[in-house]
Amino acid sequence: MQFPLFHGPLRSLKSTITSGVIIFAGLFATLEIGDRAQAYVVSGDPNDYIVSPGNGFDGVVSLFLQKSLGGFDCSGSLLSSGRHILTAAHCLTDDFGFNITNAATAFFDLPTGKFGINIANIFIYPDWDGFADFDSFGGDVAILELVSAAPEAAQRYDIYRNTDEIGQVSTKVGYGLSGQGNQGYNPGNFPFGVKRSGQNVYEFLGENLDPGVLPSAILLYDFDNGLPENDAFGFVGIPNLGLGLSEVSTAPGDSGGPTFINGLIAGITSYGQCFVNPINFECVSPPDVDNIGNSSFGEFSGDTRVSTYASYIDDVLAGKITPTSRVPEPNTIFALFTFAALAVSSRLKKKLK
Repeated sequence: MQFPLFHGPLRSLKSTITSGVIIFAGLFATLEIGDRAQAYVVSGDPNDYIVSPGNGFDGVVSLFLQKSLGGFDCSGSLLSSGRHILTAAHCLTDDFGFNITNAATAFFDLPTGKFGINIANIFIYPDWDGFADFDSFGGDVAILELVSAAPEAAQRYDIYRNTDEIGQVSTKVGYGLSGQGNQGYNPGNFPFGVKRSGQNVYEFLGENLDPGVLPSAILLYDFDNGLPENDAFGFVGIPNLGLGLSEVSTAPGDSGGPTFINGLIAGITSYGQCFVNPINFECVSPPDVDNIGNSSFGEFSGDTRVSTYASYIDDVLAGKITPTSRVPEPNTIFALFTFAALAVSSRLKKKLK
């Protein structure tokens, strides 16, 4: 699962911000939150990280979102209610945080086959202003209410409520693009739609690396390969080789997917970054291995910190929050047959936002 520099929805105004807004050690950090989906990039063979149905992550879903801009793909996870999917707000909105999703379906990969359930209601965290508002790097939280309960075979997950995430080994799961860390994500060989998992370590809160980020909102991790020259955070004087060649990172299509600590959802995949040369806007190498924002070694990413938004998530599940929008879709659940699955797969290969 490797995350590219792009996990979110920015293009327009944000393309300026994504090309150099956060200044570290005299350099800009690029934020390409333009592709709203991401899948893991790994240190070894991406096929070794595939998650088969029945292995404990059947509650992690792929999302097909029909928006005013077209069809997009993200990842998400089934919450304890069995009726709600936790994902990233940027998967559903434009660059300024406005909902532009007209229809959505969550797809479960189960031992009995692929199963889709339509979305009835959309909940977007009220303070989410999109990636165009640089200070709003936080609140990238959305919840999708299914038209009916998920299959019993799909695991339900609770959220992580402690605030000790930094330094803990975590497990990331998503459907995004994949590839190998020396080259970054490769959509031709490893397109969206395959569930993968792997581990990384949260190293900092967002505000510890950039004071402009909303406090306690972002958990940061970098993509290490065991070499000091490709340690992104070592580049700013905070060395930590993490898990070395055991690490994964996120890529387009992983957006909205979960990061687990002790089986609880601690993070929501939000965006990816690299240190950028302000003259040519290429990723600085080192630490980046290839000067390209593509989820390769030497880049780093941010997850939305779930513990900060626990009360909002609880209130949505308790029915205390009015939906941001209701999706005018029929109350149907449908099993996908081979032909339909192939058609959907083709659509899912489009990049999310």
